[in-house]
Amino acid sequence: MRAVYGAPDGVFARAAASTLLLDTSTVDVETSRWCHDEARQRGLSFVDAPISGGTAGAEAHTLTFMLGGRDADVQRARLVVAPMAANVIACGDAGAGIAAKLVNNMMLFIGVMAVSEGSQLAEQLGLDAQVFWDVARVSSADSWALRTWYPVPGIVDKAAANNNFDATFSVDLARKDCGLAVRAGDETGVHLPAARLALSQLDELIAEGLGEKDCTLVARFASPDGTLRGYDPGRDGAPAPV
Repeated sequence: MRAVYGAPDGVFARAAASTLLLDTSTVDVETSRWCHDEARQRGLSFVDAPISGGTAGAEAHTLTFMLGGRDADVQRARLVVAPMAANVIACGDAGAGIAAKLVNNMMLFIGVMAVSEGSQLAEQLGLDAQVFWDVARVSSADSWALRTWYPVPGIVDKAAANNNFDATFSVDLARKDCGLAVRAGDETGVHLPAARLALSQLDELIAEGLGEKDCTLVARFASPDGTLRGYDPGRDGAPAPV
């Protein structure tokens, strides 16, 4: 990202003074703040504007944008992103949007583990998947991951479980975001044992050559024998579980 913006022929070198620069990628907070600092030195407007909501949110125009930067720049950015969003939240100064995104995604991946383990335990206890989902959806286990990414086929329309766990949010991308959050924990002294466990499961899928599959494939680790309803490794040449 620093090269994209800061190279001799990069964005900073070519942007007009009136240009509003928005970065919607998920990077570390230090890099985001560097972009802000470099933009200010050049008289440019920069806002970190990461997104939550996934592909389903993009299709439905219900994304959440987390904006970080100077107040005037954030207000300009709000007008740009509003047509794509259900929520546009000003999170604070430079890098605050990225910080919010990293913490949010860290919590998401921890939640995916909970949904994965719950879905598999419900199956092994003989519960009907739809009935259990209906219970959890209106009870204390409810979460965005449960409502959107439930890892059992036939329950949530857009869940990867309905499509052999082809990626809606890939393992590789999840590993990047979770790794950035864990690094932020190291830098701030915050203990993140659950996030580290989520990271280790994503790393294990990557080691198996499954980085391009959906991050909800971590449900395999809760399965008694490593198989998962809705996932057929033979369909895409993926290695069979050991």
